[in-house]
Amino acid sequence: MSDLVLTILHIAFLVLLWVFVLAVMATLRRDIYGIKARGRQTAAAAPVSYARPRKSAAPKPQRGVPTKIVVSAGPLAGTTVPLGASSIIVGRSPDSALVLDDSYSSARHARFFHSEGQWYVEDLQSTNGTFVHGQRIDQPTPVKPGDSVTVGQTSMTMQR
Repeated sequence: MSDLVLTILHIAFLVLLWVFVLAVMATLRRDIYGIKARGRQTAAAAPVSYARPRKSAAPKPQRGVPTKIVVSAGPLAGTTVPLGASSIIVGRSPDSALVLDDSYSSARHARFFHSEGQWYVEDLQSTNGTFVHGQRIDQPTPVKPGDSVTVGQTSMTMQR
């Protein structure tokens, strides 16, 4: 083979190698930081009130409203997390309320929060998604006792 053909092959190999390296870096970035939400518009910032809230107690449990999350499958099976006034973050991050030892979950994978007398679960732009009864969710979804929520390989059940 001529020197010109060998040089072209070397350059083509280096270009393919760099494309592979950049693809790996993009995959790692998506895994660490999540996927950006498409079509979601940001609203103007709401005015901040510095007044103290009158009550800081947990919401009173109502009939049909879950009071705890029980891990039913996965490495943490049997773990119970009580639902209080604050939201519950689920993921691999050490600052999560429920820290998962699950390679299929993101650092901040999902959030359980209370609003208008109802508990909701919201996917936090995770790579592998959050599922309620086997259906992938893309917006805050209400949950009630008996509902199954799956994050990675970990399944949780909402209980009263």
